[in-house]
Amino acid sequence: RESGAPTTTTPLFRAQMSESRPRKRGREGKDVPFDIESLNKFLGSEEELLRNKAKEILDGDLIAHATAAAALDARVSAFASYQEALDDGFVADLQKQLMAVFRMGVKLESWLNTYTPPLASGGNVGVSGEVQDGVYAHIHGLSAGCSEALHRMLGYEKEYAVQRTKCTDERTWQRFRGTLEANMLHDLGKTTLQMHADLLNVANSISNNLSHLRTAASEESKLAAMY
Repeated sequence: RESGAPTTTTPLFRAQMSESRPRKRGREGKDVPFDIESLNKFLGSEEELLRNKAKEILDGDLIAHATAAAALDARVSAFASYQEALDDGFVADLQKQLMAVFRMGVKLESWLNTYTPPLASGGNVGVSGEVQDGVYAHIHGLSAGCSEALHRMLGYEKEYAVQRTKCTDERTWQRFRGTLEANMLHDLGKTTLQMHADLLNVANSISNNLSHLRTAASEESKLAAMY
């Protein structure tokens, strides 16, 4: 074409250009918000129950479990062998205490999650969130430690039964038995000491930081006062 001549496009070219342009994807239907009023009411009632129960746990159960753990720690040092601790009923008492502390720990974790911001949810960053993460770590360490201790005790008992069945030479079995029972007794002392320390850590962490935790309602009222 000559310079300065008007530009013309054919119908076919215009059609090709329109097809090459990106098209917006349409939706067949619109998003309709769900009505979860019943769920919100249920969660509200559950959170209220958890908070009411938490006061009983913190002012009663936590103290009782810490006292019981200290008593178990004092008892375990008196045993010269694992069989002695087993015959005395200490092993059964320790297992019972570990189960009870584990259940208490899970309840405290549920209670702590009723505060805001929720853990790992990308909520508001502030003192409440940092404190919540720190206290939760102590509580979860307590409950996880109790569960792991119970599994270790089961593993030791299983190893004892398996090796007693496999060892045909009595001298070999007696040598292995002495080493195994020494480790089992050591684990009893480790478990009682760790459980007592974890209970005190949880108690101190909650006592020192409870005032910094905020509920969702208190956060909303604070924001309303700011604006």
